[in-house]
Amino acid sequence: MTIALVSKQFIAGFGDKLKAVAASAGKSVEFMTLPETKGARLTQADCDRIDCTFIDRDIRFDEHLYAAYGAAVMGSNSLKWIHFTSSGIGQQPFAPALDAKGVTMSSSTGSNAEPVAQTGFTGLLMLARGFPGYMDAQRKHEWKPMRGTTLPPDLRGQTVVIIGIGAIGKIFSGYARAFGLKVIGVRRSPLKADDPVDEMFTPAQLGEVLPRADWVVIACPLTRETRHLVNADAFKRMKKGSYLINIGRGEVMDEEAFIAAIKSGHLAGAALDAHRQEPLPADSPLWDLPNVIVSPHNASASTGNEKRCAEMFIANFGHWARGEPMFNVQRLS
Repeated sequence: MTIALVSKQFIAGFGDKLKAVAASAGKSVEFMTLPETKGARLTQADCDRIDCTFIDRDIRFDEHLYAAYGAAVMGSNSLKWIHFTSSGIGQQPFAPALDAKGVTMSSSTGSNAEPVAQTGFTGLLMLARGFPGYMDAQRKHEWKPMRGTTLPPDLRGQTVVIIGIGAIGKIFSGYARAFGLKVIGVRRSPLKADDPVDEMFTPAQLGEVLPRADWVVIACPLTRETRHLVNADAFKRMKKGSYLINIGRGEVMDEEAFIAAIKSGHLAGAALDAHRQEPLPADSPLWDLPNVIVSPHNASASTGNEKRCAEMFIANFGHWARGEPMFNVQRLS
């Protein structure tokens, strides 16, 4: 019998499907849920029965359940595998300890790629078509059409540099090409035949391609190599009047250097969904920078994410139960 720690919502929506997958692998599964009383925790005996677990949004965004969940997985001596609803796992406080114990960790990378790319490209279109100015005028009840020197350039023919040609970057690239932009990808691995980009460069070559960019899009994860990859030197290399879109992680960008680049007028604007500190403090200068769109790290918002993440967990459960290689397995070390 396999014991899976999951949410009650997962059981209601997907429990039968997981049981069917288990049965097809010659296994049976029993569900365990967290106590809902504030401050309550699973007993040590229950913690030591858990074989696998799925942390979905119903657990992640409930303060009391999340605390009980962390205590359960940290205290378990039997946990073998955890699946995260998020794409990145490093931000979970218990991930390093589980990694050190050798617990297999898999993510839902790719499950929210489409809505994230859509949010990022919405920011690009809003900036390209002058919507921050329209919205400011609307708040002031002013009629301010763009005329003369304020007219925006055509989007077709411009160049976008996308840092991170993974699930999100590939979808964003497809949107960009549909609107007539030239796409330059930045990724550690070389160009593949099906990559939807015009050119591919390595992160070490980023400085070479930034002067060509009208738009720079951060769509990569945060790692030791990518922290502050877009720094003061990078902003200096970007052409005057270019734009930044961040749908990756806040610390890929040097926030102070970005603020300086916007205030100096070197950058024309930005759409930022990821930030160094979250929630973004009320006194952060990012809120009031000109032509900067700020969203609360919510680019992935979509009712379809729950189903996609659950189906990834169920598919990986089948691989795990059959002793097959799993997908989206991550390590911190």
